[in-house]
Amino acid sequence: MKCISPTTIIVPDILHNVYLGVLKHVMDWVMSFLEQHSRIDKFNQLWVMMPPYPGFARFNKPYSQVTQWSGKEMKAVGHVIVPVFVATHLNPSASQRIPFTDALLCVKNLVYFHLMSQYRYHTEATIEYMGNYLKEFHRQKDVFSRFRASKSTKKV
Repeated sequence: MKCISPTTIIVPDILHNVYLGVLKHVMDWVMSFLEQHSRIDKFNQLWVMMPPYPGFARFNKPYSQVTQWSGKEMKAVGHVIVPVFVATHLNPSASQRIPFTDALLCVKNLVYFHLMSQYRYHTEATIEYMGNYLKEFHRQKDVFSRFRASKSTKKV
């Protein structure tokens, strides 16, 4: 008979909650943001140029051409979105600097939260880091507010 431990009762569903939930949702915001700022072509170009490295298979298609994502692919997105997003935003105009910085901070904090959520064990320090990343994500997410409307709202 197996004993139940408080540490094994609740196991987070990282695949559905973080990868296919939050990360995919934020990527929809990011793509709309890039489209608004005429940077989507640059993003897609950089996306397919990502070199392979151990534990990461490069993407064959531009991000905007993929119609369905697996959990494994979304996990890979979390590993490469920050450098691709940064490179996409090089040389912004004066009016783009603040929104680009806010968007990058928002995405960066979500990615850091995502990466730390994969730890097998957490201490009070790692939980505090994750809490801070989540707070910063929520503080910065207003940069995407126009892209967060529900689909039924957009149709009207």
